[in-house]
Amino acid sequence: MYTKESLMQQLEQLGMDRQGTLLIHSSMKSIGEVDGGADTVLDAFSDYMKEGLLVLPTHTWSTINADNPVFHVETSSCCVGILPELFRKRPGVVRSWHPTHSVAALGRDAEAFTKDDHLFDTPCARGSAWGNCSIEKRRSC
Repeated sequence: MYTKESLMQQLEQLGMDRQGTLLIHSSMKSIGEVDGGADTVLDAFSDYMKEGLLVLPTHTWSTINADNPVFHVETSSCCVGILPELFRKRPGVVRSWHPTHSVAALGRDAEAFTKDDHLFDTPCARGSAWGNCSIEKRRSC
């Protein structure tokens, strides 16, 4: 069974830059049994990256459609798992405004990282949160 400490040790062993940007596509099922469940996983990621920027996708592509055409940054639930859904609701987390491919970010420069998503008609444009992950200075993405 994983603990917060063992998860943080694994991030350290992987060489994750604590001051960089870490984008996590997650699967709670793939992680396995964790003491404290999903909240422990998020606590480990958040604490490990407290000097950097932690980003999780909070996509709504399966729920924002012709029948439900309105995205609400505060309340639209994500369709990519329990970790991003819980993460987007945490204090201090900033969610981008892209209607189908939003991200949630916590930490250094979270506002700047997420602020322009709504300006693009594609989620991976340069300047979008996804595009920002390809910028050299964000080498940990």
